[in-house]
Amino acid sequence: MHGAMDVCPEESMTTACKRLLQQQSFSTQEEVRHSLIEMGFEDVSQSTVSRLLSRLGVAKVPNAYGKKVYCLTVENEPVQVSSSIASQIEFITHNQLVVVVKTHPGGAQLVARLIDIQPHAEILGTVGGNDTVMVAPRDISRIDECEKVVRTRLGVPA
Repeated sequence: MHGAMDVCPEESMTTACKRLLQQQSFSTQEEVRHSLIEMGFEDVSQSTVSRLLSRLGVAKVPNAYGKKVYCLTVENEPVQVSSSIASQIEFITHNQLVVVVKTHPGGAQLVARLIDIQPHAEILGTVGGNDTVMVAPRDISRIDECEKVVRTRLGVPA
């Protein structure tokens, strides 16, 4: 990361912070600060983290267990889903009415959020529980296409 920091330190730290928030759950600014330091960003203060979170449009929302965690609310570019998210998914299927994504316990809220981040013509919306996400297709006659979009967003091959 040090090479990237030489070009534009603030921008690369913003990008790193956004990537961390997309891939992990944080409940305190100190946790975010510590992860940025581990990535090679030196002298990251709490106020710097606060400014980064504000710039990224981050809000604190309850996760599946009721613990408040930081969540990106404003997205301008596609989310890059890491393989660790795909590994949390047990299966994806549909019953001609809704697409169902079965996750490990506690994973459904994050998965639903990843699907919802950017609207897609095939997806009407999602409902995430503890370990199950139901994805409503815009048109049930195109349920196969909806499932393909979900699989692509989550990095799960057909």
